[in-house]
Amino acid sequence: MVEVLHLAAVLPATIGLCCAVGDRRGRARSVVPAVAMLAAMLAMSAGWPLVPPLVWSALLLALGIAGAFGLRRRTTGDAAAASHGRHMQLHRALGLVVSAGLLVVSIAAHGGTAASAHAGHAALSPPVVAALGGAAGFVAYTLWLIPRSLWRRLPVVGVVEASAMGLMTGVMAIVPLIG
Repeated sequence: MVEVLHLAAVLPATIGLCCAVGDRRGRARSVVPAVAMLAAMLAMSAGWPLVPPLVWSALLLALGIAGAFGLRRRTTGDAAAASHGRHMQLHRALGLVVSAGLLVVSIAAHGGTAASAHAGHAALSPPVVAALGGAAGFVAYTLWLIPRSLWRRLPVVGVVEASAMGLMTGVMAIVPLIG
């Protein structure tokens, strides 16, 4: 079941990558994290032994922190577009950090690898509760960002990317809860 959920997270990760590449401003700051996220989801669903899940988590965390450092206030151009760009960059950075935490707790809850899931429910330890709380907050931020972007008639590609990341996070949040 765990592998199925990780496989289900591959579709939104793929959509997110397509949006990052297809965005006319598709820069390395959006494409590289999307590639890493897709690779991590593929690795988790396939159980690739080449790169341990903790390494994927560390990579996602590092990319999220690097993305957060890139946040800055732009003073030129369209204010709505600049605000949207900052929100999307923040959304991407938070999504990477939350996903890294969810990977760690899902692996810890299932004995070290996604493929070794066993019967029994995961304990709601403080790290699991923190990761699930972060996921809930991220999904809430996504649900705030989407209508705001649509109402301001901002690029749809950003809305789709944010939706995909929110959906992937929601799917990943189920993993530590199942046995």
